[in-house]
Amino acid sequence: MIEVARTQLAAVTAAVKFWDGWVKSADQYTQAISAELTKVDEGSEGSKEFVGRLTDLSRQYLRDLGDLPNLAVKQFTTEIEKIGKPAAKRARAARAKD
Repeated sequence: MIEVARTQLAAVTAAVKFWDGWVKSADQYTQAISAELTKVDEGSEGSKEFVGRLTDLSRQYLRDLGDLPNLAVKQFTTEIEKIGKPAAKRARAARAKD
């Protein structure tokens, strides 16, 4: 029963890692787009440059999203490996003092 609970906890931990990565990636993406829009609005950058940078930002965002499943699997595997390791056994039994 304990192993089932730990497996479920490992799955939840992996899911949280996935969503945490997605939130961070989406936050970086939206902040970068906002900065680029500000540059266009201020006139310091043309619309053609904006389109190029937007494409680059979108590609990076999609690469980051593609890495998230692997990150979650790695987290899950790490947690499962912790479950599979048996507790260290004592090498010898304790003796009573005479």
